[in-house]
Amino acid sequence: MSETKYCINCGKAIPTNATFCPFCGATQDKVASTEDQNTITSEQHNTPNQPEHVNMWTALKLGMRQTFTWSQRITRPQYWWLYLDLVLISLVLTIVLGIRAYSYPAFILSPLHVNVLQTVLLLIFSALMVWTSVMQFTASARRLHDSNRSAHYLWFYLLPLVGPILIIVFLCQRSEPAGKRFDRLASQPKPWTHKWWTWCLLVLLTLGYAALINITARDTAMDAALTTTSKSATTNSDDSYSDSDSEESSDSTDSDSDSDSITIGDDDIDIANQKAYSTSFTDSSWAKSTFKIDKVTVYKTDGTYTSGSGNDKKDFNGVVKVHMSIHAGQDISAYPTQAKLSTNDGQQVEADMDSDDFDGDLNSGTDSDGNVYFVLSKLSSVKDITSIRLKWDTSDDTDDYDDDNAYKTFDTTLNLN
Repeated sequence: MSETKYCINCGKAIPTNATFCPFCGATQDKVASTEDQNTITSEQHNTPNQPEHVNMWTALKLGMRQTFTWSQRITRPQYWWLYLDLVLISLVLTIVLGIRAYSYPAFILSPLHVNVLQTVLLLIFSALMVWTSVMQFTASARRLHDSNRSAHYLWFYLLPLVGPILIIVFLCQRSEPAGKRFDRLASQPKPWTHKWWTWCLLVLLTLGYAALINITARDTAMDAALTTTSKSATTNSDDSYSDSDSEESSDSTDSDSDSDSITIGDDDIDIANQKAYSTSFTDSSWAKSTFKIDKVTVYKTDGTYTSGSGNDKKDFNGVVKVHMSIHAGQDISAYPTQAKLSTNDGQQVEADMDSDDFDGDLNSGTDSDGNVYFVLSKLSSVKDITSIRLKWDTSDDTDDYDDDNAYKTFDTTLNLN
């Protein structure tokens, strides 16, 4: 039986002395016969007939040695042991170095703002991740060769969803003898560590990867800073009660901002303008308990909103928020979230069902506080609300049915000025 080799283009078996393929016409390189190919050492060609036992360590050594080897082949056990090695290495690198690299930028914009230790950490992490990525990529090419497929199949990775699945299927297939066409019998090449271009490529990829991580870390840090600044500005705006449109008391504020919003239940309400007032209502006359209202805010919504459903459905364009705190001197039941509110312009509404849950049965010695929301069906300007009247019911835990103080309805009027 005559010796054969495989076409370097189509992979079909052809005579070993053929200079071109009779099937596809491709000119053949000088490739060894089948018998010679089977005797090539694993150091040079990594054929499926390697006698060395495959495990995580041998696969990793082979992967490191062939980091920049595109030709030749790699068997299924060698590839998947190497894959497991690289996954574990990447996981350890991410935990030890990556989390910090992604969390803190090494440099911002100017060379004067450089964190030297963070930069060194970032470069080390990037270099190791790039090396493992290149190792994985070239190993995939050699695994495709072993299944008698060209490395050009890796372009399938660009196809969303379907492409990666096809690549995984190809990588899992068994070795094909025709894949020997990808072996090269030239003299032993220099190791990649002795080539200048491999180091240049690693350096360029490392710098690019490090720059990408730094941009991500910088954007994350800037977003966090902006969020903190925004929250601080909102807090300062709520706590500074000043009105720039009139000479009112210093404990009121009127602000216009289309981007402001409040959340009532699951709904975000955009606010056109608002006015906040500090109040000093305190009542400790009943059941050894103290009720305080320290802040009232009137909002003009940006547009018309709808609350409720069915017969209770109504449109509104104003909101009144009342902040109340309760200290229970004994076991009591208080229901300010079921309060009624009336305004100086003739509106009467009940508390919104999505008010904060801070009332109900309160044990002796406990403190609670929250916001009660009231929606107004008509509000031309936040300045139209100059006073509000609040009424809510309470009761204490007593067995004396003749106790006239067991139940109390609080009724208070607050002037907003």
